[in-house]
Amino acid sequence: MWLCFYKTRRKKLMEFSTATNGETTCTENGFRLHSSYNPSKEAERFCNTAECSFYPRYVLVTEPALSYCVPFLKKKFNNAILCCIRFSKEFESTNSSWDKIFYAYGKSQKTNPLLEEEIFNFMGDEGISACLFLSWKPSENPFKELYEFSWEEIKKAVLKSRSVLATRTFFSKRWAKNALRFSMFCKNTALIKNGTSDIVVCASGPSLKSDIPFLKKYRERFFLIAVSSSLSPLIFNGITPDLCISTDGGYWAKLHLVQLCNSKKIPLALPGEASCFASILESTNIIPLFYGDGCSEEILKASGYSGHSAFRNGSVSGTASYLALSITSGKIFYCGLDLSFSKGFSHTQPNELEKRNSVFDNRIRTSETRNFSSETNTASINIYKTWFSSNDFFGRIFRLSDNFNYDSKLGKIKDVDWIFFEKQTFDFKNKTKPQIIETQNIFSKEQRINFLRDTVIKNISNPEWIKNALPAEAISLERCKDLCEKEKIEKRIQEGMKIFFCDIMKALG
Repeated sequence: MWLCFYKTRRKKLMEFSTATNGETTCTENGFRLHSSYNPSKEAERFCNTAECSFYPRYVLVTEPALSYCVPFLKKKFNNAILCCIRFSKEFESTNSSWDKIFYAYGKSQKTNPLLEEEIFNFMGDEGISACLFLSWKPSENPFKELYEFSWEEIKKAVLKSRSVLATRTFFSKRWAKNALRFSMFCKNTALIKNGTSDIVVCASGPSLKSDIPFLKKYRERFFLIAVSSSLSPLIFNGITPDLCISTDGGYWAKLHLVQLCNSKKIPLALPGEASCFASILESTNIIPLFYGDGCSEEILKASGYSGHSAFRNGSVSGTASYLALSITSGKIFYCGLDLSFSKGFSHTQPNELEKRNSVFDNRIRTSETRNFSSETNTASINIYKTWFSSNDFFGRIFRLSDNFNYDSKLGKIKDVDWIFFEKQTFDFKNKTKPQIIETQNIFSKEQRINFLRDTVIKNISNPEWIKNALPAEAISLERCKDLCEKEKIEKRIQEGMKIFFCDIMKALG
């Protein structure tokens, strides 16, 4: 009898009661989450001991229970956005006190596999670098597993933000130079008139190979967007895309666009910071993409270019997904979106980078050895996979294949076959495809170069340009409280911007 009573008592975990001062308090499995005497006073002491050596843009607290700390955090960090990570559903009645809620637990799983991505998507690389992370200590032991999981996810988000900032710092000059080259050489531009038809977006994963016959069979039913790496296999198989998209600012990425030198009728969607051959910029209809940030966009607009709003993403497929959603009311079908490495080639052949790299293969360093190194480097692929899995895309994006056996699912993106596609697109004749409308820059090349020089000189001390050229230093300046340290950072920024200025001006000749 006593044993049964003990087991019954153990099942009851969360208990709410009234503290001595009349406020609500609670315990979880015998652990107090708030003071039994004065929860608000306890929360005030917690906030008073929360030291921060910088001005935080965000404050994130892991499971603050009944949220008594919120008014004190607001008072101490009045300009910060307050966020928390929930370990339990029991405290949802106080969620409105916070600016943003994250959940450590999943709907059907013990932990939320997308927590890191959700934190990064909300704060961004700059926000995470200016975030104060706090733990409500009483929640650590009763929710030990979720506590440890949450801080591991926070660590991943912080490391990712550092990596992104390092990438931005390293490539900032190249991106600005690419934008200057875009503005100098781009002659013919175009805009997209929205349609109602379905769109097929082709990435270049191995599954694309088995889709080729079906793409040919149903070609008239859809508007076809090719991400740059899928351009070669599509053209090789006699399939002409309606639009190609490239977003990578790296030098070698433009090799994927070689086919456009011979297929000038295929328009190219391109942000200013992307790498592209001057000959393609001069001879192809370019659809400028604007991310809504960065000096690259200001450079293009100063030169008289207009274009389409786009979503910045580490993967061209990510940017293509939102572009496709924005130009039609129809469904979006992805082919070749494997997001995994396979034995052998990781892209459908022919592939322009593979053509180049294979020239250097020999008996000692074979193609198998070279491809194996790609198979084992899965970090970037996992980042893109997590991003696609964490978005629902309004239920309009599907992954289409000839029953390909993928390594993993992509969250709410449903895997479908060509039978499903045939049924969904039966009324294609009643729909209109997006249209490419040709436009032209009214300024001559000489005029554009003069505009560019004026724009660069005018903005060399612009805070937004500094943030693009020297993101880490800009964040350090924003966070800094110490006046002496602030002067040192400002001096480093001044010197860094001089170097940046001299370097990018070389692109103008």
